[in-house]
Amino acid sequence: MCAVVIVDTVAEGEAQRYFDHAITLRDTILFLRYNRNLGVEPDQVPAKGLDLLRCESLNSLDSAACGRVLQKNYSLLVSMAPLSNEIRPVTSCCPPHFGPAVPEVNSVWFKLFIYDQVKSGPPSLLLVKGTRLRWLPKIFEDYERLMITTWGHDPGIVPVSNVLLALNDALSHSAVLVQALGVHTEGDVVYVPFPLDCKYGEPFSEDNMEAHSAIQQLSKCLDLEHTCGFISMLKPSVSKQASNARRRTISANFGMPPPAMSDPRSLSPLIVINDMDSSQDSASDEQNEEDGVDPISCSSVDDMVMVGKDKKKENEEERSADKWLPLDLCYGLPLFDGDLSKQVYQKISSKGLCHDDSLKLLVHSSRKLTLRLLDFISKHQDASVFQESASDLNSFSPQGIGSSASVIPYPTRNLSFFNGELGPWDGR
Repeated sequence: MCAVVIVDTVAEGEAQRYFDHAITLRDTILFLRYNRNLGVEPDQVPAKGLDLLRCESLNSLDSAACGRVLQKNYSLLVSMAPLSNEIRPVTSCCPPHFGPAVPEVNSVWFKLFIYDQVKSGPPSLLLVKGTRLRWLPKIFEDYERLMITTWGHDPGIVPVSNVLLALNDALSHSAVLVQALGVHTEGDVVYVPFPLDCKYGEPFSEDNMEAHSAIQQLSKCLDLEHTCGFISMLKPSVSKQASNARRRTISANFGMPPPAMSDPRSLSPLIVINDMDSSQDSASDEQNEEDGVDPISCSSVDDMVMVGKDKKKENEEERSADKWLPLDLCYGLPLFDGDLSKQVYQKISSKGLCHDDSLKLLVHSSRKLTLRLLDFISKHQDASVFQESASDLNSFSPQGIGSSASVIPYPTRNLSFFNGELGPWDGR
């Protein structure tokens, strides 16, 4: 890996991408081998033994043999992030593991789990194998880019113009997770490394993404202090004007029934807009009352303007935060981005994650997360159907994986996450 530095750094396309990944991997290896904060004796900097292992190679062993090999030869496991959905991650409590606690953490179930925990996330639809769609589901009307994840495979981005054909084809042989990704483009994605820096008193901004309410909530319901990884935050950029125009276009193109004019929900946006346009004075008075501003008590017009500006700034910050949604959470060291990888392994060092006390807390929190996630999955499964699907999956398990290895449960219900609520999909 040290020979990478003598290679010309100017390249194009895939060659440049692979070169950047090699540089990031080299820097990560040097950090893990020579960082003094990772050792038992901080004053000494010995070169620590480090092996690069492929999950596929370890999966050729049964779970008991794999556990014995890891426990005998290693004191710490660190997964690459994000792991491909096409491989089965190695999970371990002994030795401690900076990575997925169980294989289910590296599946679409974990996405729905974190959305349900923080009541925030992009519109998502988990469809059972064999489902057939006649038109675009209603929750995706406002979007032009969707992310489709077939079971056991990495996601792909599909425009809505081709999504029905792609979805029905995928659903014929697999369960599928469909997620809204963007209106006109793929949406903006920002990666937030953890462990998080405590900035509870600071307001949210795009430069201080850790102050986002969803991330703060995630840090409360998950242990992000004793492990490492990153949170993906998505900004779909949906505007109400584009939403209304897009809904009419989608309805016409996909044969969806137009909303009934007698439905109060379809009339409410027009009523609100008209009321706002026709009664600006009363709206201003109501806004002043909400802001706590008494026009009589203000000593000058400047005082009123200053109060209004402060309130406006707070409202803009709140609206800006509302545009960002949690998309995914990955455990481990990211190797796809050099800057992100550097931030993560610097946090490993500065937060003392490799110290014995921190590793013990990591093992404890990993077990708790495992129980909570498995309980979440079981609550959204039909037991009888799950037993049949599990037996089918076991019959197609790769050779070499022992019978004790668990199978990630197939979904048995169509589930929808929309407006902060996870529940059965109504088929519309």
